[in-house]
Amino acid sequence: MHAAWAICRRDLLAMFTTPMAWLILFAWTMVTNGLFFLTGIEPASGDMPMAQPLFVSALDAGAWLLTLLAPAITMNAFAQERQQGTMQLLMTVPVAEWQVVVGKYCATMVMLFTLVAATLVHILVLHFISDTGGRQVLAGYLGLLLLCSFYAALGIWMSVLVESPVVAYVITFGVIALLHLFGLAAGGSGWLSALGGWLGIAPHQQPFTQGDVRLVHVLWFIAATGIALTLAHGAMSSRRIHGL
Repeated sequence: MHAAWAICRRDLLAMFTTPMAWLILFAWTMVTNGLFFLTGIEPASGDMPMAQPLFVSALDAGAWLLTLLAPAITMNAFAQERQQGTMQLLMTVPVAEWQVVVGKYCATMVMLFTLVAATLVHILVLHFISDTGGRQVLAGYLGLLLLCSFYAALGIWMSVLVESPVVAYVITFGVIALLHLFGLAAGGSGWLSALGGWLGIAPHQQPFTQGDVRLVHVLWFIAATGIALTLAHGAMSSRRIHGL
């Protein structure tokens, strides 16, 4: 694991020494904190009671925002190595393919976890002014972290497959958008609804924000993450064998 940690540390230094990571963090905090603030002042202007805790809207918005931001974080994992001419060096060092994939994946997860950690200020604020609903908070963050895990693995896989970071972003975003479309179809009836309920992201992630933690949803994210990482490892091994 020493090699995986070295790759992770190298990628983290590369991320946080460029404007991209800080722009992503800024966009994330502006949207999630802004929605949290607006959700908090809206009930105060009317007589209607709140239908759900304050943090739920921010977490739901964050989950949708990750559709745009997660591909931007993962697109440089391998594709930029090729553009910078360092991919050949990475392919020839005596490091197992799984260590390279795990190192890249861990670096991406640290960045995504940093985004999630930036929203903890919401819970701190609510702790002093109201009851946060501890179980629902934990469930909501569990769902968001599982979503980050899947997006990171998917983006790593796409970055292995293509040559350009921009193409990696577009394909990763396209796959995530397609899975969201399947989720929208889950509200109907028939075979398309059943397919959407199984393949869609929202039907598996949104119950977490309502405090509904079910093993089937947890296993869906774990399985999807595992499949994406396995495919990324296979693509990495194929490139090394063929010298690509």
